[in-house]
Amino acid sequence: MIIRNFNTAIFVTLAITKWTQGQDSGAVVSALMKKHASFDGNLPRTSACYVSEIDNTSPLYCGSQCLTRPDVCHGILFNRDSKACKLIKCNPAFVFTDEQFDTGKWELHWKENGDCKPGWLKHEQHCYFINKTGDTWMNSKTMCEDNGGSLASIRSSEENSWIVDTFLPPWNSTLCSADYWYCCGYWVGGNDRDVEGTFVWASDNSTLGFVNWNPGQPNNLNSNEDCLYLCGDKRWNDGNCDRYFPYICKSPAL
Repeated sequence: MIIRNFNTAIFVTLAITKWTQGQDSGAVVSALMKKHASFDGNLPRTSACYVSEIDNTSPLYCGSQCLTRPDVCHGILFNRDSKACKLIKCNPAFVFTDEQFDTGKWELHWKENGDCKPGWLKHEQHCYFINKTGDTWMNSKTMCEDNGGSLASIRSSEENSWIVDTFLPPWNSTLCSADYWYCCGYWVGGNDRDVEGTFVWASDNSTLGFVNWNPGQPNNLNSNEDCLYLCGDKRWNDGNCDRYFPYICKSPAL
């Protein structure tokens, strides 16, 4: 086992020490990760969050495998009955909605992250949160700000891909299409509400650097599209700010 992160090495050493002292492996996992939920009867079938799977293992080994991969693993799903382990990269509470289910008894353990508020996920030097209920762009902006952040700015292709891969459901051609109206969009902070044609980020009013517009976008359809939404295919469109979309908040890490 190669451990590339000093803090990870400390955590794994702590886990192994507790294990050799005869403590319950579930207690060890709880010391390293916080139990957030139990899927007592069902587990979503989507693979959106999964990094890898391990069969017939212990919660200790499952948790240690996640801790040795801090860049891609943020938690585990462990089945107490079958001893199966799933390493996951995003919180199922964010992305597992309206999916088909497999049976099983699973526990979700999430790595404690002192750099972000509960429910927010850290990436690089920022924390992110997704609200899937949906609201207008302006209400979404207000909600993000009330919670200490802003509607997300996207500064690079890597960040754009990470947000989609982490928070948005897997692309489903029966539900989403490349057409701007059906792309399964999520509000982010880009807008040209003040100066038509000059898009800025709501967080700091800076103009867009990296962009990933769909072909023909932004087009200000009917002279009434001033807010940017991110599509499930990682492209951007401008839309009517009064439409209801889920939204993504972003804040500096604590």
